[in-house]
Amino acid sequence: MPEISSQLSNPSHDTYVKLWKIEEAADFFQKFPASWAMPSINVAQKSLESLAARYCLWELMKSLDLATLVLNQDYRQRPFLNHPIWHISISHSYPYAAACISKKPFTGIDLEKNDRNVQKIAPRFLNPTELELLKEDALKLTLAWSAKESIYKAWKQPGLSFQKAIGLQFNSDLLSAQVNQEDSFKVAYELFDDFVITLVNH
Repeated sequence: MPEISSQLSNPSHDTYVKLWKIEEAADFFQKFPASWAMPSINVAQKSLESLAARYCLWELMKSLDLATLVLNQDYRQRPFLNHPIWHISISHSYPYAAACISKKPFTGIDLEKNDRNVQKIAPRFLNPTELELLKEDALKLTLAWSAKESIYKAWKQPGLSFQKAIGLQFNSDLLSAQVNQEDSFKVAYELFDDFVITLVNH
């Protein structure tokens, strides 16, 4: 079974993560309720990734006795639960899919492949200080991109500027962030194969 053990789960903080390596066909993952929202995806591989991420979420929800809840999506096709306590986030980047469910109101998860192409787009999502510090380190650039994606998902604020509103600080192996220059918070992350996974839980 290609579930991958993740250190990001923290039951004491009511945060649960499932990470999966996709090795199965689409029908394996189509076990969540038919009432769940699915985005309109025409590319077979992307559709498979989306199914796998929802499967991960469904497995987490069953384990927490939340199987009666329905997954919805907003006008931007972002998934959410109509629930006052539990918050969710999903991500996928072939061949991996991930889901998180938490009682923390700002919850976001993201998967990214470590790729040198991220250096080309770095000026679009990093502020000048971040860019100067990270521009020669492809892994940290990928980690920064993933962290800002997680934060954007967690804040659910359309138009939140990756470059101007989200700030990152690297201190040894620790990664922290600020949104709109307010109090800093930790960004949890793991590295595996050629991928990074980040989790914001604030």
